[in-house]
Amino acid sequence: MTEEQQSLLIQFEARVRQAVVLCKTLREENKTLKEALLQKEMSYLSIQEELRDISQKYDRLKMVKMMSAQDEDLKATKQRLSKLVREINTCIALVNES
Repeated sequence: MTEEQQSLLIQFEARVRQAVVLCKTLREENKTLKEALLQKEMSYLSIQEELRDISQKYDRLKMVKMMSAQDEDLKATKQRLSKLVREINTCIALVNES
């Protein structure tokens, strides 16, 4: 083997070692990124579930608020009717006195 071939072989071996080291580094980085992605996906699913729960609670709260508003309207209506009945009774009493 000539000196030039020997030199080329040494360069080739060095580049192969560099490629192997780079491959190992990239595999480790890939593994780390996959773990980070899995954690993000788990976090995303957890947040989606929490959003669904909060949305359900909000819908229930709106329904309760709507029902309580109807109750308040019903109370106000009853009060107005009671007031009208009292006024009518007062008028009837005045008519009966005459």
